[in-house]
Amino acid sequence: MNTPRSTDELAALDAQLAEARARLMPTADPRAVASSALAQGSRYALEIVAGTAVGGFLGWQLDRWLGTKPWMALLFLLLGLVAGFMNLMRAVNREAAIVNAEPVPPGVAPDQEGQ
Repeated sequence: MNTPRSTDELAALDAQLAEARARLMPTADPRAVASSALAQGSRYALEIVAGTAVGGFLGWQLDRWLGTKPWMALLFLLLGLVAGFMNLMRAVNREAAIVNAEPVPPGVAPDQEGQ
């Protein structure tokens, strides 16, 4: 037959359960997550802008040197934009590989991971 448990036993079981939950599903500080996301977004935007600016500057200098105004500037501006987006994709793929490499916590089905 079931015997009622004492309050001390229930409190000890509750503490063990809370400890196990904290170990399996650690909570992140929302401010740290937000600042990290802001930093990553700023970095990605800066990579696109920097690539475009460097390409445009190099094209402008080549136009002045070769006298081909505005063709080199336009060409290198586009090449800089492409380079910026390629850097963006490389960085995003690197982050995705890190996220995908993290183990799935026990008790979470792989298809429910992102929900």
